[in-house]
Amino acid sequence: MVQRKTCAILNLTEDNQPLYPLTFNRPIAALPFASRYRIIDFILSSLSYAQVQSVAMFIGESGRSLYDHIRSGGSWNLDSRIRGGIFTFSQQNWKARYHHENDHEGYYYNHRIFLERSKAEYVFVSGSKIIANLNINDLRQSHITSGKDVTLVYKNVISSTIGMNHPNERIVAFDEEKNIVDLLPNSEKPAAASVSSSLDMYFLSVDILLDLINRAEKEEQYLEIDDLIQFYLLDFSIHPYEYRGYTANINSIEAYYQANMDMLNHLSFAALFHTDQPVRTKSKNGIPTYYHERSYVRNAILATGTTVYGEVIDSLINRRVQIGENASVRNSIIQQGVVIGEGATVEYAILDKNVVVKPGTVIRGRPDHLIVRAKNEVVDARVD
Repeated sequence: MVQRKTCAILNLTEDNQPLYPLTFNRPIAALPFASRYRIIDFILSSLSYAQVQSVAMFIGESGRSLYDHIRSGGSWNLDSRIRGGIFTFSQQNWKARYHHENDHEGYYYNHRIFLERSKAEYVFVSGSKIIANLNINDLRQSHITSGKDVTLVYKNVISSTIGMNHPNERIVAFDEEKNIVDLLPNSEKPAAASVSSSLDMYFLSVDILLDLINRAEKEEQYLEIDDLIQFYLLDFSIHPYEYRGYTANINSIEAYYQANMDMLNHLSFAALFHTDQPVRTKSKNGIPTYYHERSYVRNAILATGTTVYGEVIDSLINRRVQIGENASVRNSIIQQGVVIGEGATVEYAILDKNVVVKPGTVIRGRPDHLIVRAKNEVVDARVD
């Protein structure tokens, strides 16, 4: 069977303020996950296994942290100059402000040029804050078989897991024949134990998306591409595609923390990583982690290059972390290069890259009050 060529557009401009200070200088897509990966790795891996060769990433700000991680895209077989590659378009937030204050001419120029030059028949469109291991080959075949204009990816979730403080999340409303009839704001979700949550992922033909862009320009609707599809969605025939694997929506500090903690549960870890699509990431060489004879580690994920003299319990530790003698780390996420001094205590905290916790210092959060420390911060006084 001849595989029909597919390209992808990834919108990395989602509101990252709910994740401050972790996203002061990086998009949500660049956040570390499970001590080894970045959030962007999951969607890039899915695209790689589907043999998608052209990917456009629209980035809100500079994207430096993403460029450092992705480089040429070789880790995901996306480094071919002949067949395609990764194309990045940064400063989209500035561009949106400029067009709002001046004129809208050329707002969709890069989208249109990418789609036309990709020579693809289909396009996969997605945001970047959903962690999932999606089989895009299956999604594509399901879309083609349906004969519908647009396929929307959704996940059935427990209603209470979608907090009311996230108004941008959309709930899929079905009629009795399982046809999509509306996308409801989170504030209008039905009073039910479970709901169908949109994963902000769409599959459609390039021709339909180009027609949609032309229509949007005529009607002066200037939105990010995933928001544009959502805006006009009910004007098309829609095929619902249910994703049944592990998902996490990284729309807050609490959601980011919980998704990482989920990986300490072997069932959640296996559901995300032990599939026929292993998750790919940038390869980094490092020495093995060193465990002192008096160290104690239980239910934790530790990356390479770390030295452990104290205790680590129910936590995730990134690369090149130093944990001093008699130090205690519990229920925490410790990012790359963090130094935790002798006798220090860290509980229910997220310490970003290169944070230094001075000897004897106590950082003690709670499940309902996480302590977050920004990159390069030095902590020398009690925090709780």
